Amino acid sequence: MANIGKAPCHEGVILSDLADRSATGRQSWALAAAILGSSMAFIDATVVNVALPALHSALHATISEMQWVMECYSLSLVLPLTGGSLV
Repeated sequence: MANIGKAPCHEGVILSDLADRSATGRQSWALAAAILGSSMAFIDATVVNVALPALHSALHATISEMQWVMECYSLSLVLPLTGGSLV
């Protein structure tokens, strides 16, 4: 308990701090890429929602068929993002 507040004097502690900083830079890029990918999925889903009335009239589809269109399109965007996060 007497060491609380003292600066690290061990070389290993100082070097591990430098290694943590370089890893933080890579994690920031990964976070930015994940946010960008999620944003693109949201924007694409919005575009499909706007196009649904035109698809409905052009294809003479039922409401349940249009829901299938939206769900399939959303899954095609979400599954690659999920798979990429697992790698």
